[in-house]
Amino acid sequence: MDASQLEKIGLKEKEAKIYIALLKEGQSLANTLAKKTNILRSSIYDYLDVLLGKGFVSYTIISGKKYFQAINPQKILDSFQEKKNMEEDALKQIIPELTSLKNLAEKKADVEVFEGKEGMKSAMSYILKENPKAILAYGSSGVSYKLLPFFMEHWHKQRIKQKISVKIIYNDVSESKNRIKKGPSLALAKIRFSKTKDVSLTGTILYNDKVLITMWNQETPLAISIESKDIAKNYKANFEILWKASK
Repeated sequence: MDASQLEKIGLKEKEAKIYIALLKEGQSLANTLAKKTNILRSSIYDYLDVLLGKGFVSYTIISGKKYFQAINPQKILDSFQEKKNMEEDALKQIIPELTSLKNLAEKKADVEVFEGKEGMKSAMSYILKENPKAILAYGSSGVSYKLLPFFMEHWHKQRIKQKISVKIIYNDVSESKNRIKKGPSLALAKIRFSKTKDVSLTGTILYNDKVLITMWNQETPLAISIESKDIAKNYKANFEILWKASK
């Protein structure tokens, strides 16, 4: 028998040689095994100790001498099967806890911050790259077009090309209405106005499992992207409430 075949069940080359020799010879002294396997006498006991620990070998003492013998291969198979069953049972017991840890990780939010005009362009571009079916936006007064006129015009053209619909709730101010008249095309968009009469530099954009909070300040524009199923779900629920309350 090729000793390398026993490597598949956890035996190293010399351990396998010793086990095979014991199967052939029966009870043997360590000295005899060293000669049969060409393994140094000084090392043979170390390998036998490993085999004892792995359950492949046992020993008996006769007239004060230790005789080693191979464990029946069928018993080894039964032992492997028993160990496998025990591991499977243990895994079944901890699966619920492992699943809860996975769910906890999924609930954690992935937050990314974008600064400056270039950062705002990146944050907005990521929306189109993810190609959502729909975008929800609220809280703005149409100020993004003032900060990035050429970029936002191109952005909306690309949005329309990708057939991404959008629902927008603008604050009820002249700036918003002026943006609708003179700004980039709002094709594939449904628009309503909230009861808010103040100009706002901040806005919230919702798409897929992300919430993008934008601050269109001329000097220090900023966007915060939050990726979280739970957070996005809550924001979308709030949007629907605002949508129904808007005109």
